[in-house]
Amino acid sequence: MLTGSRATKGPLKVCVVSNYYPPAFIGGYELGCSDVVEGLKRRGQEVKVLTSTDQVPKTQNNGEVYRWLRIATWWSADSFRSSVDVLKKEISNQRAFRQFCREFNPHLIYIWNPVGISLSLASIAQQFGCPVCYFVSDHWLEEWENDLGYRIWREQPTRIHRRIVWKTALTLLRGLKVLHRPEGLNFHHTQFASQNLKQQAIDEGQPVSEAKVIHWGIDVVKFRYAEKPNGSKRLLYVGQLLPHKGVHTAIEALKVLVSSGHTSASLTIAGGSVMPAYEAEIRQMVSSLQLEEHVRFTGHISRELVASLYQEHDILVFPSIWDEPFSITVLEAMASGLAVVGTATGGSSEILRNGVNSLVFQKEDAQQCAACLATLFGDQQFFNEIRHNGRRTVERNHRIEQMVETIECSLKELAA
Repeated sequence: MLTGSRATKGPLKVCVVSNYYPPAFIGGYELGCSDVVEGLKRRGQEVKVLTSTDQVPKTQNNGEVYRWLRIATWWSADSFRSSVDVLKKEISNQRAFRQFCREFNPHLIYIWNPVGISLSLASIAQQFGCPVCYFVSDHWLEEWENDLGYRIWREQPTRIHRRIVWKTALTLLRGLKVLHRPEGLNFHHTQFASQNLKQQAIDEGQPVSEAKVIHWGIDVVKFRYAEKPNGSKRLLYVGQLLPHKGVHTAIEALKVLVSSGHTSASLTIAGGSVMPAYEAEIRQMVSSLQLEEHVRFTGHISRELVASLYQEHDILVFPSIWDEPFSITVLEAMASGLAVVGTATGGSSEILRNGVNSLVFQKEDAQQCAACLATLFGDQQFFNEIRHNGRRTVERNHRIEQMVETIECSLKELAA
C-alpha cells in the first residue's frame, strides 16, 4: 500500500499516470508525456508509467510501462449496463493502482491525463499521504467534476427502486474496501502547458492561481534546421483529421492559390483520424475542388519519420479552430526550418508572433490564409527571416532539456 514515503537520497521514484501512452492514441500530450518520461530517466530519475490497455489485447507490463488500467468514457445512472461497466472499471483500476504502488512504492504520483480512467486514483494517493502533481495539457481540469469516479457517488438513478439498489451496492463495496469513494482533490501542485490553459481553469473557478506554467520543449538536435530551395511551395499539415483542427481551411486556401496562378503549390496531409466520416468528407472536398494532383494523404506517420517529413516541406499550415493548449507540432516545424502560417488560438498565441516567427490568420479564413502563403511564396528574404526567427524561438525558449529540468526541480520540491 502507499506509505506516503518521501524522496531523500537517490533517484526520485515517479509514478506517471495517463489514460493513453504511446504508441496508443498518438496526440500532442501523449508525445509530450513520453518525451518528459525519457528526459527524467536520462537525468537519473526512476520513472514508471501506469496507463490504459487501450489498443492492446490484454494487460501488459514491460517493467517500465504498465498497461493495466481500463477506460470508460460515459455513464448514465439509469443505464444498468453503463453503471456496471463503470463500477467494474473503478474497482479494477483502483486495485491495479494499489498493486502498482505496493510494488514500486513511488515518492509521488504525476498525473498527465485521467479522463476515462478516473481521478479516484489521485484521491487514494492523497488518502495515504503520497504527493500528487498534475501536468495539464488540455481542458480536462476545467470540468474535472464530470470524472466518472466522482459522478457515480454524486448522481443517482431517477427511479426509486434502482436508486436504493445503487446506493446499497456502493455502500457494500465501500465497506468491503474494494471500492474507494474519492474525496476532495488538492490541485495546488499543478503544472500547465500554457498560460492560456491556466487562465481558462481559473475562469472556471479552479483553485490553481499558484500553479506553474511549463511550456512544451522539443529536441532541437532531432528536429534539425534545414535550408529550403528558392521558390518552394511545399505545404504541410501534421495532425489528426478532426473538425476542430481546421484541415478544410488549408484545402480551401490551396484552391485559392492554385486558382490564382500558383499551380506548383502542393499540400501534404499527414495524420490519421478517429472520425472516418470526417476524413471521407475531407477527401471528397479535395476531389470536388479538383485538387487531387496537389494534395497527398500519408495517413498516420510514426514519430520516427516525422522529422524527415519536415525536411521535405517548406511551410507548415496550422489552421486550428479550437483553443489549442500549446502545439508541439508548431515547435517541431519551427525547429526544422519551416515557416509557419497558422491561427493563434489558445496557447498558440504564446508561440506565434505575426510577422516575426510566423504569419497569423483568423480561423476558418481561407482567403487570409492563402494571402499569407502567397506572401511567403513571393518574398524569399521574408520567408527566410520567418524561418530563422522560428528556429531561434525554439532554441531560446522551447528546448526539451529546459522543460524536463524545470519539471524535475518542481517534482523534487514536492517530494521533499
